[in-house]
Amino acid sequence: MKKIKQLFNEVRNSSYSKPLLFFLSSFFVLGLFLFIFELGKNEQFLNFLDSLWWAIVTFSTTGYGDKVPITGGGRAVAVIMIFIGIAGSSFLSGTFASIFVDQNTRARRGLMDFPKMKDHYIICGWKDHMKEILHEILAVSADIQSENIIIISNVVTEKIEELKEDKLLKNINFVRGDYFSESALERANVRSAEKVIILADTYESSAISEVDSKTVMTVLTVKALSRDVYTCVELLDKKYENYLKQAQCDEILYARDLSRRMLANATATSGMSHIIFDLLSNEISNTRLTTIPVPQGYVGKTYKEYKNEYCTAANTVLLGILENTGSPNRIKIEALREAQKTSNVSELVNNLQKVKGLEINRPILIPSDDYVLQKYAKAIFLEKTN
Repeated sequence: MKKIKQLFNEVRNSSYSKPLLFFLSSFFVLGLFLFIFELGKNEQFLNFLDSLWWAIVTFSTTGYGDKVPITGGGRAVAVIMIFIGIAGSSFLSGTFASIFVDQNTRARRGLMDFPKMKDHYIICGWKDHMKEILHEILAVSADIQSENIIIISNVVTEKIEELKEDKLLKNINFVRGDYFSESALERANVRSAEKVIILADTYESSAISEVDSKTVMTVLTVKALSRDVYTCVELLDKKYENYLKQAQCDEILYARDLSRRMLANATATSGMSHIIFDLLSNEISNTRLTTIPVPQGYVGKTYKEYKNEYCTAANTVLLGILENTGSPNRIKIEALREAQKTSNVSELVNNLQKVKGLEINRPILIPSDDYVLQKYAKAIFLEKTN
């Protein structure tokens, strides 16, 4: 009922309300006059519904011919209805065309809102190689389609138009605005999003401190709007790491550190950069790194028990365990409740310190066989994709 009332108010307040009211009233007024003129003289018009049906058919310029006025007054009404129908058809076709053009223009300019989007992916910021980034995302994630992605940026419209020329990205969505602002994130319906990816955006400023500050602001805003939305950020300067962790950021990509460590390993070990590149490029090696939730029945059991059960599949290698995956807020609240289930003060203090030092998405590569699997853990697999 509330939605119907809202729709009625929108129609009433729109510029099309008066012409629409005129055409609707013409059905009833002219239909009534026709009924008066034809009543008792034309068996085709036995009641007002017959004349109303005639008015609607004539207005639409369909003209079935199943009901025809025979009196002079009725034919005069018919002439008036025909001219109103021609004007009405032109008005309606123009109105619908205007609405579609307006929506298309608003979408291109990033002025659309997405209140009905759910489980979508929001990308905050812009990169010069944005097309390649999006292609990689679609390549490694078979369940993600371009229509499920929203980009928030102040990039010029021509850049978005160029992006949409690609057949894989033609349905990409765009919201114009500061990606760290609450209004832009609300327009992208961040509360219902699956994941928010925040790029180190150097489009408007190349200053590293400003770029990373915007990244921290974005995470704070996202988490204020929805604590359970997964956030993954690209960080340039590691000194901002603590701010992101305090903001409960789920995943941090250290862009410069990653490049530095790749160079260092390439110096120490031949071919290491090729190995890492192929692991991350599943199209080249037909392999991919993936994580799978550990079944609830294995929580509290050893890594050896899990390994013996799940490492028998062909073309799959178990690499380790990823601890504390999911919502940091939920994990810490549950850990805090468990920590308080003791009357021993020293044990309570130790438990609280463990909760404080809880690390989200902590990888344990090739753990010992007696390692105990915890709640919210995922297994890290290297699997063949083809």
